[in-house]
Amino acid sequence: MKTSFVNASDVTLYLVSDKPKDKPDAETVLFLHGYPDNSKTWSYQMHSLGMEYQVAAYDIRGAGKSTQPINQYDFHIEKLQEDVLAVIDHLVGKEGKVHLVGHDWGAIIFWAFVSNRSYQKRVHSYTAVSGPHVTLTLKNMFEKFTSFNPMAIGEQFFQIFKSWYIMFFQVPKLPEFMWYTFPLFLWERILKEGGVPSNDEMYKYDKKEIFSCAVGTLNLYRELMMGGLPRLPEPPIEVPVSVIIPEDDLAILPSSYDKMEEIASNLKIHKLKANHWVHREKPREVNNIIRETIARARI
Repeated sequence: MKTSFVNASDVTLYLVSDKPKDKPDAETVLFLHGYPDNSKTWSYQMHSLGMEYQVAAYDIRGAGKSTQPINQYDFHIEKLQEDVLAVIDHLVGKEGKVHLVGHDWGAIIFWAFVSNRSYQKRVHSYTAVSGPHVTLTLKNMFEKFTSFNPMAIGEQFFQIFKSWYIMFFQVPKLPEFMWYTFPLFLWERILKEGGVPSNDEMYKYDKKEIFSCAVGTLNLYRELMMGGLPRLPEPPIEVPVSVIIPEDDLAILPSSYDKMEEIASNLKIHKLKANHWVHREKPREVNNIIRETIARARI
């Protein structure tokens, strides 16, 4: 893998990439990780798809080896989209296009990116893994709470219960204190609860790498709550979109993905019997879905 640093507007982003030597014109697949995580989470996908495509993954600002911004506002969704554009420009030039694959927060950021009509022109296809469009999810939650349907209302209360950590992360300094005090315990607990197989390399991270995955990006959640949500696309997203829904996700109910067809006109839903880190738990199935999504972009 080739490593490099990409200069965005106010940060430097750590990027890993690889390209088949016998395919100089190979299309590019760009991966983006979630929380708590870094670009190494895509090792199974990059190894497999790297035989066919140029593959690349970068650390979100504040994570891994990317720059740690000072202010909460530096994690605003608009700045995160600008980071994506800077990486795409670096990989394929000012006019080139890529296939996007995002997990968790990476999915949130890529949803915002493809929802922007000017940015969508830089995208061949998009595969969202364990991540609905957060604004659509909240819109659906409001509609269900006002539906007077006891089942729907109860379901939304359960989703709020599963999302308790979002409110916890709003508390100043306490989440950071917890990570610095109990890093190994919290890391192992989250991975196990999220379905990461017990023999996975992620369990071998040391304290320094855990901190780089979990502490610097807490402001993603704070700025999302305080700085504004990503916009819904108008009109619907036109590029091929695949959504991978882990049915046993520790954080997100399958119903959080309702009405995705309203925001993506070329959509396929894939439900897998897996947990949050489905790309680590079932890499072969995820890789095949990514390939299928790429193939749809050629039709």
